[in-house]
Amino acid sequence: MNITTTLALLDFFENIDVLFLLIIRCLGFFVLMPVFAGAAVPNQAKVGLSLFIAYLIFSTNAVAGIVYEPTLVSYFYILVIEFLVGFLLAFAVYIAFMCFFIAGQIIDYKIGFAMVNVLNPITQIQSPITGNILYFAVLLLFVQTGSINHIVIAFVRSYLMIPIGGANLLANESLLNAGISMIVNYYIFWLRIALPIMGTIMVLDIALGILVKAVPQMNIFVVGMPIKLLVGLLVFYLTAPSFYYVFDIIFDWAMENTHTFIDALIP
Repeated sequence: MNITTTLALLDFFENIDVLFLLIIRCLGFFVLMPVFAGAAVPNQAKVGLSLFIAYLIFSTNAVAGIVYEPTLVSYFYILVIEFLVGFLLAFAVYIAFMCFFIAGQIIDYKIGFAMVNVLNPITQIQSPITGNILYFAVLLLFVQTGSINHIVIAFVRSYLMIPIGGANLLANESLLNAGISMIVNYYIFWLRIALPIMGTIMVLDIALGILVKAVPQMNIFVVGMPIKLLVGLLVFYLTAPSFYYVFDIIFDWAMENTHTFIDALIP
């Protein structure tokens, strides 16, 4: 073993507490980050990836600074802070993807698919069909377009802007405003995604209501459900190509959320 390797190992063991803090922020990020979140990716893989990225950051010294007192209580407090920092940055991306999932649930409710649920392999819960289709289609675009690389790079750069243990989480008005703005935009975006089918089904409901008044003998439940399903699927088919452009808009919004959260967490 040469002297360079020996010095590297000594430096590693002397700063093992710092490395663990780096790992915790990474772990908080990958626990909720789309593609990595859920039971589809084993916990061992998440820990291994967190360790790999944390060691790269540690070896290049790409950290803004370290702020903590060398006491046991203070160290555990900073572990929680670092986990929350990574979790918040992942949440900024996760909520963008949930726009498609919730829009799919609303679409299923409108066209009559709400009663048909399938197992989501990521969340391990029963979810409507269209919600799963939209969510997994967006995940594929997220990986295929390389957008996931931009998110991970933005997260790694957070170490250059937010010191270890120095994140401003408590009584942070900027962080609160960023969270409120993100939630408001979340409702706006999923409503826009589902609006074509929601609007079409609303017009169809009005037409069926008028038809029932004109022909009282017609069983609206027997006739209405197949028509709503057929029209809903037709509109979904016609609007499906536009989801690629919608993904670009949602991804830009997710990147904006991530940078806004990073700026808000800077002490």
